[in-house]
Amino acid sequence: MKKNFIITILFCFTVCLFSKDIYDGADKETQNLLKEIDSLIEKEQYQSAFYKTSEKNEYLLTKRVEISTQYFAHSIMHQLFAFKDLKDGETLYQVRTSDGDFQMSMADPVKAIENFEKEHGEKPILKWALGLYYQDVIDRYYDKWLISVDELREKVFLNFKMALDAGCYDEYSLSVLATSYYNKRDLESAVNIYQKKAKEFEFTATDNFHYGIILWMLNDGKKGIEYVKKSVEGYKNQPEYQSDAYIVVARIAMTISDFKTSEKYLNECKKNYPKDYRVAQYRIALYAHQNNKSKAIASAMELYSYAPGNPTVCQMVMEQCENAGKTEFALEFFKEAIKKYADDDKACENLYFHYAYQYYNMDMPDEAKQMALKAREYFIKNGDLTSEISELLDNLISGQ
Repeated sequence: MKKNFIITILFCFTVCLFSKDIYDGADKETQNLLKEIDSLIEKEQYQSAFYKTSEKNEYLLTKRVEISTQYFAHSIMHQLFAFKDLKDGETLYQVRTSDGDFQMSMADPVKAIENFEKEHGEKPILKWALGLYYQDVIDRYYDKWLISVDELREKVFLNFKMALDAGCYDEYSLSVLATSYYNKRDLESAVNIYQKKAKEFEFTATDNFHYGIILWMLNDGKKGIEYVKKSVEGYKNQPEYQSDAYIVVARIAMTISDFKTSEKYLNECKKNYPKDYRVAQYRIALYAHQNNKSKAIASAMELYSYAPGNPTVCQMVMEQCENAGKTEFALEFFKEAIKKYADDDKACENLYFHYAYQYYNMDMPDEAKQMALKAREYFIKNGDLTSEISELLDNLISGQ
């Protein structure tokens, strides 16, 4: 069964206190100081915690980077930072959105690490710290920083990979690395990273979501779907992600001909997210796969009702019918939709144009010509006939 889908990976990571394994190599004196710093962080005394860090060794410098990226009160391009010891009931969000007067400190993590490594040589934990820093820049600034997003992503990847190769990693860096490999279309390496994480750490909902999609793309939908199912439950308090998980489970299930599961998850998505148009979109293919024309067309009509004048909706209907090998269902949809929206000139313009293209794609030139002529009438009536559209219609009419 053809898998003609576009996959979007969620590039979102939840950052919490990182694994203490990162700091295991520190000497006893440094370990004791790190415990003091972590205690201050737990008490939300972030300024005090920051000033206990230093550039004395790589571990205290890494902790400084961690505090700078996660617990700042204010930041200017993530090169100047201010910190604050919070009062009872005060939150970092309140501080960051206030107009308070803060003393900014020059604490550029990149320069600090570069200077340290010039004197002491490269350290794996500092590569991890740089990966952490650059990923945080992406999350907070995206394309509004000093270098491009692509350059930032490459720096994240290279630094976390160098750290991992030297045995320095945590659950967060493994998740970021796996997604980086996905972005590079190196799916096998992404799987290897996830397998390593599964042996040492708990998967997050996002790990389950990403890993399941990657397995699906490697033609192991039966295994992949089980991970995405776990993410549905894991995202129960994150509706913007749970709806995606429902849809992906349904899509994977269709590709492995598990139509019962596909329908179940689409129904649950509809129940929890009634305005999600994707339910109707993928029900078209679901029912078409099962040769249930009436339900497929009803789903297409529901999808079209969300935006009758939007060309993308017609294209979605055509795509879903094609994916299921039932292009004739698209013809039935256009016939029914034209009847229903006969008094809506904009809708008819849209419908006749795509109706013509559907016939053209099915190598039915006479029918395509007839629909293209009707489309031209509506484009002229609505004042929407541009030179580009006129040329497209001419090609459909002439059969070119």
